[in-house]
Amino acid sequence: MEDNMIDEVRRLYEDGNWRTIVRTYRDHPGRNRLLWVYPTEENFVFIKKYMEESKCANILSIGCGCGLLEWMIIAATGLQVYGLEVDGAWWQSKYAPPTFIPLLFTPNKLDEHARRLLQRRDTALLFCYFNNGPAFEQYLKEYLGGIVIIIGPEGKGVHTDPKPFGDMPSDWTLDVHQEVGDTKDFIAIYRRASD
Repeated sequence: MEDNMIDEVRRLYEDGNWRTIVRTYRDHPGRNRLLWVYPTEENFVFIKKYMEESKCANILSIGCGCGLLEWMIIAATGLQVYGLEVDGAWWQSKYAPPTFIPLLFTPNKLDEHARRLLQRRDTALLFCYFNNGPAFEQYLKEYLGGIVIIIGPEGKGVHTDPKPFGDMPSDWTLDVHQEVGDTKDFIAIYRRASD
């Protein structure tokens, strides 16, 4: 059943049909094999509007996994989204799920390519169901832009680090947020206080 789900998502991806992926697989028992959260059309509009108003053209998704969320953001909004992962060997192995965007790989320590991406001021950082607080802090130290998007659970018994609310340093302020449907998953967008 899970393999059929992955095959069907891949077929819908090839057809460019992100709306059906969201509607069909949001509550599917195997959904977490590809993605932890399936934003609604309203959520994609929310992200696009914020990015346009902020004159921010790109998103760099840290720990993007297979890139399904990132592909849906691209398809739904037209924004440029890059996905960064650490374990290139895993994502290129026969055991990994399919990938939906080209992934950028960096070793555990940030390499020069990753640093260049983090220094672009027209790029927002995205952390979706991220779970490595020390790595998150390191990315924030290296990041020169002014927008961070955190997508994750609040009050549903699932741990992430950072959480969507309360885990940002004091030089960042929560600007806007929106729930993903009625899932207790939230999209929280932070702005650097100096911007």
